[in-house]
Amino acid sequence: MVYYSRSFAALRGVLMPRIRKGAVQIRFEILEFLYYHTKPQLRTYIWRKATSLSYDDFLKHLFFLKEKGLVNETDDGFCRITEKGRKVYDELRNALPSIL
Repeated sequence: MVYYSRSFAALRGVLMPRIRKGAVQIRFEILEFLYYHTKPQLRTYIWRKATSLSYDDFLKHLFFLKEKGLVNETDDGFCRITEKGRKVYDELRNALPSIL
């Protein structure tokens, strides 16, 4: 299924295909955001800056990352990548060029 974005090209009457991201790519992008933003980040800030998902979908991915021990979240909604999360991110980042 192909989705079309409403970008500048769409305003000119040309629809550009938008590819849906898989769960692995979304989770990698969340980890990447937290990897480079070392201070604790508000959950809603991560949602807005690292993804284009609905908030409910974002929470599902964040829950998965927390469940696997890759991200920690405080009671007041601040998130930070764990050492395990840093290691997983480094391994994925190093493996991706050889896969692609």
